[in-house]
Amino acid sequence: MLNKIDSTRLRLLKSRLFKGIAMKNIKKIYMYKLALGVIILLAGIVSATCYKHEASASSFLISMGLILFILTAFRFFRQGDFPDRDERTKKLAAYGITYSWLLTLVLISVFYLADYFKMVEFTAGSVLGILLIFMTISANVFRWYFMRKGDIE
Repeated sequence: MLNKIDSTRLRLLKSRLFKGIAMKNIKKIYMYKLALGVIILLAGIVSATCYKHEASASSFLISMGLILFILTAFRFFRQGDFPDRDERTKKLAAYGITYSWLLTLVLISVFYLADYFKMVEFTAGSVLGILLIFMTISANVFRWYFMRKGDIE
């Protein structure tokens, strides 16, 4: 009986130690992402001051650095001591992406029919932009819906 209690205590101690190590690694990953966002942001600012003719590249770098920094900071402070993902959230995200993909196929069919019957004239850029935005928004909406629902059956 004493051996079983000792093994339980040892298991609990190991889980606490590994949890601490995992949380340190998670925080380290956030710090790396924050530093990368600042580096990209500074590279964009330097690019904007040095190369006045190429404004699109510098504005892209500034935007990407700012977005990376803000999203990482938001996720870091929102998550707190919770891990980023577990099996349930991965499963719900996979279902959300699957439903988004199927809904995007329906939208592509609608675009095809609208073009076939000459209801609308599309350019390749407009179709790709609409599909990109639609897939991103619908994947997040489905993921949010499945998180609120609880589980997939």
